[in-house]
Amino acid sequence: MAVLFFAWSGLYNVGASQPHWALTRWFLEFGLRRSVATHSASITPPTLDDKNLVILGAGHFDGGCAPCHGAPGGRSDPIVDRMLPEPPELGRAASNWSTEQLFWIVKHGLKFTGMPAWVAQQRDDEVWSVVAFLRALPQMSASQYRLFAIGNPEPRPNDGAEIARNGMTMEALTRCVRCHRGDGQPRSALVPRLAGQSQAYVERALREFASGSRQSGIMEPIAVALDGAAITALSAYYTGAPNLAPSAPPIASNADQIARGKEIATKGVAESGVPPCLVCHGGNRAPSFPKLDGQYAPYIVGQIEIWKRGLRSKSGYGAIMGTIASRLTDAQALDVAAFFASIETPAERPERPIPPPRRGGRRAR
Repeated sequence: MAVLFFAWSGLYNVGASQPHWALTRWFLEFGLRRSVATHSASITPPTLDDKNLVILGAGHFDGGCAPCHGAPGGRSDPIVDRMLPEPPELGRAASNWSTEQLFWIVKHGLKFTGMPAWVAQQRDDEVWSVVAFLRALPQMSASQYRLFAIGNPEPRPNDGAEIARNGMTMEALTRCVRCHRGDGQPRSALVPRLAGQSQAYVERALREFASGSRQSGIMEPIAVALDGAAITALSAYYTGAPNLAPSAPPIASNADQIARGKEIATKGVAESGVPPCLVCHGGNRAPSFPKLDGQYAPYIVGQIEIWKRGLRSKSGYGAIMGTIASRLTDAQALDVAAFFASIETPAERPERPIPPPRRGGRRAR
């Protein structure tokens, strides 16, 4: 009754300009830690020492997490510093949580802290990429962080008007290039190659991300901020980039595996009702279907797994592939991915294009 009366009185100052009482702070932190420990107890982490996973997580962290939590080598945002509780600097704070607990926090967020839940709740694969990055973050210098998070985007001169409209050069360059680079080539083998795709396909993918019919906690927040004209312009830019060969395959594939994959791609699997992949993804494909030649095998395998789980079946195109993917065994998926990854694309490297600028900035520590 006394607690109810105290709450009714309004005496406790809920303004963020005043810190919690020491007892209140202890009680909230104790309850938070016990809740996270209890709810994360049944989680079993996968292997997280894959560099491709760390790069994917770093790219999302730089755009989605660093504005509040900061990043190595950057400066604090005075607005975020006035939040209560203040978002912790994760280079230090991440080591205070187990891998399982980090996964639970990133996926579900934390009430009363401003920490949101993951946008696509069923995309555990994306959440694990952020956790893989957080596990590597404490050992990263500022230059290493920059390399993992955004690579080496090419600078270009700005005048005052452009900075006023679009922000500083590095901020303007990094939204898409964190994952896709400026030439449409992925920085991680878990990211698709956009160069060489049709504009119609890339536009469709962005619209599906924006509508939520294609689930992704990484891509949905980016796509939903784009209007129709921006989607068209961005799609035209990336599909017009040179279709370069990958510098090196991320995984080794043997000749037998590639041959089995080619058999499925060209003839299908009649006993399972799997049509030949090249019917839709070959040289005469419709513009709305993606080109698979030269895509990294881990990306293809990952997407097949997502289809098997029903996470890309909300659109008409996705429903078609969901049915087909469900009929492939895990071994067949690996074989098909190895085949398409083995198909070479032109290897010359013309002058690298500069990506279009964007608005906004990011916070770092």
